[in-house]
Amino acid sequence: MERTFNDMWNKNHLNNMGDEIKYDNWLEKYMKFFNKESKILELGCGLGNNAKFLAEHGIYEVATDLSEIAVNYVKTQIPQTEVQILDLTKPFQFEDNSFDIVIADLCLHYFSSDMTIKIMNEIKRVLKNGGRLFARVNSTKDLNHGAGQGKKLEENYYFVEGYNKRFFDERDTKKFFGTIGDCLAKEGTMERYAKKKFLIEIEAICKK
Repeated sequence: MERTFNDMWNKNHLNNMGDEIKYDNWLEKYMKFFNKESKILELGCGLGNNAKFLAEHGIYEVATDLSEIAVNYVKTQIPQTEVQILDLTKPFQFEDNSFDIVIADLCLHYFSSDMTIKIMNEIKRVLKNGGRLFARVNSTKDLNHGAGQGKKLEENYYFVEGYNKRFFDERDTKKFFGTIGDCLAKEGTMERYAKKKFLIEIEAICKK
């Protein structure tokens, strides 16, 4: 029987549970936008890398993930954090204009073009006007990019290592994240994993 996306992520998280929750400091530069009264939503929180970073600054978010294993783990490790299961492919269970900040770290590059636009529209819906999305996604410079590494599904979208993965260039970043509002993006790397990851970091300011 074919594994579901949730099954794969549950297995992934089970393999990593028990390890120290590691984070890099990519959110540090944005801390001027955070305060203890900020309403913060994280999409695809995983095992709590960003939730831990924020908690160490006395800031708590609503941490969401498709994986029940992930959200339960975050709740045990950072009990002040509110957790919810959320499927990005379905309408979010939050009212319009609910959040000052949305964080989406390495969770928005698994979807078709049409679904990615729908997700961006949901992010825009739940953000307040002038609210900010802070996100990171795979770059086309990443080692896994290219038809030689997997089956091509769409432009810059492949089946790679058991997952559908999108890789963003400047054009696609503007196309998708521009749905939310003004968009600033820059190339970067992350070394939280065994291999260096090439990514694009985005700050999008919601305009309604």
